[in-house]
Amino acid sequence: MRKISKNRAMSILVISLLLVSAFPVILAEAQERPEKLTDDVLYSRYMTFHQKSEVAIIAMDAIIDFYKENGIDTSELTGLKVKLEEFDGQAKIAAQEIKREEFYRIVEESRETIKSFRDIAKDKDVEGQSEAVKSAIQENKDYLTGLRDETSGVKKGIYLKAIDNRLEKLEQISNRLEEKGVDVAEINSKIDEISNNRAQISEESDREALKEFHQGAKKDAKEIRELIKEAIEEIKETQ
Repeated sequence: MRKISKNRAMSILVISLLLVSAFPVILAEAQERPEKLTDDVLYSRYMTFHQKSEVAIIAMDAIIDFYKENGIDTSELTGLKVKLEEFDGQAKIAAQEIKREEFYRIVEESRETIKSFRDIAKDKDVEGQSEAVKSAIQENKDYLTGLRDETSGVKKGIYLKAIDNRLEKLEQISNRLEEKGVDVAEINSKIDEISNNRAQISEESDREALKEFHQGAKKDAKEIRELIKEAIEEIKETQ
């Protein structure tokens, strides 16, 4: 095996420690660093966008149909609805091709389109239009619930994948420390605890189960960080 210099070995350990400090990763943390989003995370953003767009389109259709029944011109509103539908398709392609700036631009333009539609409908304020929207949403409840569940499943999958990646990194760090002569029994015990708890959850797990796992993993990860810091200090003292 190729010999690694002491300085390089310490650099590896320090870099690894920085990686551990990010454990456990949750989807919300990635929102602050869009330039580092994975393919899966960006597509999950599209899923959320699509879910909201579908709600808006259902509401738009309800108002347009209601206005038509009352002899009100809907040409401008129909144009805005078609525009939103086109944005949805464009956003999906941008997410699939990992074009982040384009994706977020489309999302912003979609918001402006929805706002324009809402402002027009608000100005008209035809009696009964709110009830028409509520009725349409209720009629499409099963469809919208299915979309929500699909989006939730994608996000859970991303979260669990991130956890598995971090566990793999922790194993690598433990192995490096052991090679340096450190007793890693306590570190491995904590890693095993997280791994065992991870095995109990899946994409089918409910929010409470995931929350409970996350809180436990966060606590264990903090303890692992402290143990690794102590191990690094121990290595320094022996050099």
